[in-house]
Amino acid sequence: MKQVSNSKCPKCGSKTFITMPNRYDCLRFVNGEFQVEKSEFRNEKERIFCRECGAEIDVNTTFRHKTIILRKS
Repeated sequence: MKQVSNSKCPKCGSKTFITMPNRYDCLRFVNGEFQVEKSEFRNEKERIFCRECGAEIDVNTTFRHKTIILRKS
């Protein structure tokens, strides 16, 4: 598929990207509500996805070429 722009998702044209969360909250149920006791980070590599279509971005290739490149399945 032809690249729409170097700053847009080549699959759907979105300009918005999200990361896979690399942290989680430890919760405690107190007085009928969940309260965050602490947050912990996972030791996983951060992954970036298109917010609209969910396509995963190949981060290393994107940085090298300075244009959005999707990860091959």
